[in-house]
Amino acid sequence: MSVGDSHRVEVSNEITDGLFLHAVIQGRNVILQLPREIQPALFGLPAKSPAFTGRDDELSEILRIMDPANGEGVKSAVHLVTGLGGVGKTEFANQVAHAVQDKPAWFPGGVAFIDLFGYDKERSLSPDRALASLLNSLGVAEENLPVDLQSKARLYRSVLAAYAKCGRRVLVIIDNASSVDQVNNLLPSDSSSVALVTSRHILNIGARLHELRALSPSSSVDLLRNSVAIARGEVDLRIDEDVSAAYVLAWLCGHLPLALQIAASVLADTPRRPVSSLVESLQSAHNRINELRREEKAVRAVFDLSYELLNDEEKRVLGFISFSPGVDISTQAAARLIGVSGNRVEAILLSLSRAHLVEQGLIWGRWRLHDLVRLYALEAVAEIPGQEDAIVRLFDFYLEHSREAAELLSGKQAGSVFSTRESALEWLDAEYQNLVETVHIAAKQPALHGYAAEIPYRLARYLDVRRLFNDWKEMMEVSLSVLEETGHSRHKANALDSLGMACREVHELPSSVSFHRQAVHLARELRDDDILARYLNNMGVSLLATRDFMGALDAHTEAASLFLENKEFQGFARASDNAACALRALGRVEEAIALHEEAVRVFRRAGARESEARTLSHMGCTLMDLGHFDEAVAVHKRSVELFSDLSLNGVTAHALINLSNALRARGDLADSLSTLDKALSILEELPDSLGKGRALNQRGLIYSDLGEFDRAVADFEEGLRILSDFDDLIDLGYAFANLGRLYGIHRQPVEAVHFLKRASAVFSRCNSLNDMHIVDDLIKIMSLGVFES
Repeated sequence: MSVGDSHRVEVSNEITDGLFLHAVIQGRNVILQLPREIQPALFGLPAKSPAFTGRDDELSEILRIMDPANGEGVKSAVHLVTGLGGVGKTEFANQVAHAVQDKPAWFPGGVAFIDLFGYDKERSLSPDRALASLLNSLGVAEENLPVDLQSKARLYRSVLAAYAKCGRRVLVIIDNASSVDQVNNLLPSDSSSVALVTSRHILNIGARLHELRALSPSSSVDLLRNSVAIARGEVDLRIDEDVSAAYVLAWLCGHLPLALQIAASVLADTPRRPVSSLVESLQSAHNRINELRREEKAVRAVFDLSYELLNDEEKRVLGFISFSPGVDISTQAAARLIGVSGNRVEAILLSLSRAHLVEQGLIWGRWRLHDLVRLYALEAVAEIPGQEDAIVRLFDFYLEHSREAAELLSGKQAGSVFSTRESALEWLDAEYQNLVETVHIAAKQPALHGYAAEIPYRLARYLDVRRLFNDWKEMMEVSLSVLEETGHSRHKANALDSLGMACREVHELPSSVSFHRQAVHLARELRDDDILARYLNNMGVSLLATRDFMGALDAHTEAASLFLENKEFQGFARASDNAACALRALGRVEEAIALHEEAVRVFRRAGARESEARTLSHMGCTLMDLGHFDEAVAVHKRSVELFSDLSLNGVTAHALINLSNALRARGDLADSLSTLDKALSILEELPDSLGKGRALNQRGLIYSDLGEFDRAVADFEEGLRILSDFDDLIDLGYAFANLGRLYGIHRQPVEAVHFLKRASAVFSRCNSLNDMHIVDDLIKIMSLGVFES
């Protein structure tokens, strides 16, 4: 007897308008195929400033500690650079990053750089999103990321450790952290990797502290001199010709690099202006803002002076781009926001960047503001008319592009903006943070509620592709909260159905079923059989996951009937295949086979090879229940061939596990083992710990059949270690039960009963009463000491 062989029913899902979804894989144990080089997170590693000066001692000290040849570096895996806003923390971290890149033996894995925007309340990155970006830069595709924060954090630290183990130690630059909570999950767990964090606060993160103070007077003057020379050439001698005025100018700038750079840009833009003239203007600005402390006054005064020198068009652009909902803005979006051509706005943004009021992104065509400049611009723009119209233009831009991108991701024809699915994904990747913040801003303003209601719906396809299930859930919750006030039943139904799917992906199954039920109820009230069929099919998937097999069968059967009436034949086939999975769970396997076969015929006629492969995989599992092992092997082999031809490696691995199980049942243990090894070789390259856990459980069964006790125990125990992250899934119970059974066969009753009891607890929690009763009977037999294999 074996308990819970590792095949599992996989079911198909769909989203409104027909996007096909797959199962989410998550967990903590990952074997990663390391990329050749790190792709910098978010904005990447900026170019270093050639005007940098005055930090030689601080730079030498941190590099001395980071030197791998220095034993002190082993004790200092985290460095914290603190100081005032505008003191140059980001540039200092950037100089460190470029310095270590010139020493390839220090961090052969490279440098990952991420800006958390911790001091910008509207744009601050959450730890979850920051981890996703860092993992992506470290070679983990976003669609393969775990769902929850803690699993992402474990994966992140495991990946850093994997780089170090392969001799590719990584330096992570974490810029603009505002709190311990924001940064804690981004720190390496040991000294195999190093993190450099910048913050305006001294954070209690166990870091080596490096405090940056304002520059010395002489270094401040050097920065002014270098900046002017870079812009105007060495022939511009104004700083040296009036050094005393330059020292006063530096004092008026608070000796802060941000203010000094802006002052230098004013001089560079007015080549005939004496330094003393700028000093007079800046002194007047200081006199107008006596209520601020000296450092704040210095920055504000320089902003005032620089802003006064802008023309009206430049003021309008600076003010309006401060409305950008995310961390940066594209030239296209800025053009729509301002209401001018792309070429014109690009020229203005370049002018503002020369004045150090706007920063160019690492990728050409994207722009951002220092958070202090953004705050200033938001105040200044209050005097400029047309703000509401500008925001509507920008939000229209995001909505229009989201609509077309969603259509393309759903398999429809390309429109006027995106020519390919890849170009749509690229735009969504770049604008994702802006789109999310647009939704949150719109949700707070009744006049903008339409954007908060629709954009999440348009993002659902992207969020599934990128496996951002928590974000999907959050976005649909925002959309639904807005739609509750509008009374638009159809849109509300779509939101409820989408939210149900998102909840299922994050394993919130009762909520998933509840949202689907509400969607189905609204569809019935609307008498719309088209959406009702989709909602019923999605609800059935969630009901099956909760082991409400009869409820799932009813939902799928009704969905199939409605799809057929509407002549949506692939929808009919999907619902029929799902109904077959429910029938199999109910023990009605002959009926299930008939539905599987009908679904295969439909998909084959339509040329839907992936759907055909999934249905064949389900049918093979049902044939196993009938004891038709030869047919099951043939069907699973065809499923594997189709998945392999489509280069769907993840599902190919799971199909191979099912094939291995069928071969084992037929008695072909050697072929079963070699097939499973193929599955594991694929899983080694994927962050699919659930798949690996299932495969190890299956291999343990084969080794048990072969009488190789030690190998079987090793695989079961490793599988349990992985599956412990999935205590709400029945697979964990199977692994416990199989290990308990193995110990029982080998006359170790204490160990056997221990694992069988744990299996019983899992089966009870998963409402798998039949499995629980089988295990409980084994426990009773073991207690009598008469257990036989």
